[in-house]
Amino acid sequence: MRGLIFLLCLFLSISVQAKTESQTIEQVFRLSPVIYDVKGMGNWKTAKHSGQIRLVITRSDKQDEMFLQWVQWNEKGPELIKSTVAIKEIQQAGRFKVMFIRRESTNGQRKIILGLENLHDKLSTRAIIHVDGIGRYRCVLE
Repeated sequence: MRGLIFLLCLFLSISVQAKTESQTIEQVFRLSPVIYDVKGMGNWKTAKHSGQIRLVITRSDKQDEMFLQWVQWNEKGPELIKSTVAIKEIQQAGRFKVMFIRRESTNGQRKIILGLENLHDKLSTRAIIHVDGIGRYRCVLE
């Protein structure tokens, strides 16, 4: 009797798990282990296409690297990455670790504020990133 109850519980567990299993879990399993954080940063739109902008942060023992991606959507959801750019100004200024991420909009202009810690001297700085268009941005360090 115990064996039958065990098999019944196992069957129910497997069927519930199959129904709740994510359709995109394989994509998550394929993510690189260096990806530390991904944040949605707003939407973009042209005459023909639209999608979402996302900030991707990778982390190593030497420093964080930051990238912006423009993900194109269709009626079913995300379909392709239209553009990826490295935020080179941050890497050129020093070795940093991201401490916080904030999105802001002023007069319709999107801004991404990154709080950075310099891994060399532990001083803090901010990076202000303005998104200008697909594959285009400006970055100012304060």
